Amino acid sequence: MHSKDNKNNKDKKLEKMKNVKIDKKSKITKTDIKFKITDIAKIAMITIILTFAILNIKYIIEAQGKIKCYGASMIFNEIKYQNQAKLNLGLFLFFILGLIITYLIIAIKEKKEANNIEIKRTFIFIAIITFLAGIILPNNSTDVYYYAAVGRMDAKYGINMYEENFNEHQKDYLDDEVIQASPGIEHKFIYGPIWSLVCKLLGGVGVNSTLVILSLFKIVNIIVHLLNCYLIWKISKNKKLVLLYGLNPLMLFEGIINAHNDIFLILFSLIGIYLKKQNKIELAVLSIAFGALIKYIPVLLLPYILKDEKVKKKLVYYVEFVLIFLGVTWLETGNISSILTVMGQTSVYANSLYLQLVLSGVSQNVVLKLALIGKIAFCIFYFIQIFIRRKNEGKSYMYLLMLFLLLVITNFRAWYIMWLFAIITELNIENVYKVVGLTLIAEFANSIIYYLGEGYMYGGYYFMTVIVLFSIYVIMNMIIKNYNIKNMIQQKNEGKG
Repeated sequence: MHSKDNKNNKDKKLEKMKNVKIDKKSKITKTDIKFKITDIAKIAMITIILTFAILNIKYIIEAQGKIKCYGASMIFNEIKYQNQAKLNLGLFLFFILGLIITYLIIAIKEKKEANNIEIKRTFIFIAIITFLAGIILPNNSTDVYYYAAVGRMDAKYGINMYEENFNEHQKDYLDDEVIQASPGIEHKFIYGPIWSLVCKLLGGVGVNSTLVILSLFKIVNIIVHLLNCYLIWKISKNKKLVLLYGLNPLMLFEGIINAHNDIFLILFSLIGIYLKKQNKIELAVLSIAFGALIKYIPVLLLPYILKDEKVKKKLVYYVEFVLIFLGVTWLETGNISSILTVMGQTSVYANSLYLQLVLSGVSQNVVLKLALIGKIAFCIFYFIQIFIRRKNEGKSYMYLLMLFLLLVITNFRAWYIMWLFAIITELNIENVYKVVGLTLIAEFANSIIYYLGEGYMYGGYYFMTVIVLFSIYVIMNMIIKNYNIKNMIQQKNEGKG
């Protein structure tokens, strides 16, 4: 009897060991497949960006470094983009859809946890993608050429761009390649004094080459982008968040390729959040103030930074912010009233909710009044949420910032959405995906501009495309979420039965 029992026990043990081996093999197989999918996606992403980087290098060589890339042109010739709209659209869709697909595969499949080796590899991959994106010349945006030209005009020729219209002086410097490469902007400088200083440092370099100056702006934005990735990791220790930010097509296209200064807003906001978590509130307020001295938007995050402070301390920190803001403005511009120039973004209706009214035939006076009502409505809603209900968590801020984009930012273009990533560490993954969804839709909607052109009325089509697609995205998410909840309840009930 004992020998039979021993045999049975041995057989059972052997069967268990076999099962464990099978399970291990199946687990290894699954992880191998998972690794191969993300690996293929990474190779595809590098190939897509490398293809366009090579096309850009070819153009730079053919143009002998005399670069001039305006409008919705991805093939860089002198023909008006309307004559090559289909080709531009095809190139853009190949580029952006390829990036979106590979991005989603990598970001969704990767786990949030990572050891030292894994996170180093992640940063190396993001650095490679970012560098390759940096080779691609600005597309569908001329802002960086304007940054360089304005900085150069101030640093080299001593013209205060807060007091003078750029186009009135551009014609006086025909021999300056950097100044001539910029579009003739018909207004004064609309950015804060910190950005004015950056423009002077980079644009004022003593080389008469648009390519060299553009490269300097690109290098700085690449460094800032990688710093943002590092800060997201330091705050969250979440590899998935690093990938969702670092490889995001909107960030690569608008932050690196087009070199918009909004990437700095993310930097100063993330520094502020990091310092808040380290309980260094004075430095956190300083960082938010520096961000607001580029574009005023980061001031909206100040209540979040101060949410855990007592009323007296809050007042002291708000005074600190105001003194820094006014003091730096005065030192850099010589005129405190220059702070009003950064509000210029709210005075035009290109690509906004209010543009739809203009295109519908509503009179300018009525639109102006409605725009004012929209701004007041946002301020009231913001005040209630932040100071009365005290909803200072990330989710509330996400919706407040989206509402700000809708009602206040009237020149609504894809890069204005970039700074939503400033609160990426303060959101749960479900809300992060909402932000990611909006960024992908906003960048994809640029296909409207690539096909129709950059004219005033086409901005209305762009805006409505973003609103319609994002509404569909939100509704689909709600349906899927409700369906999953119903299934969970049904499974629980069946289990009880």
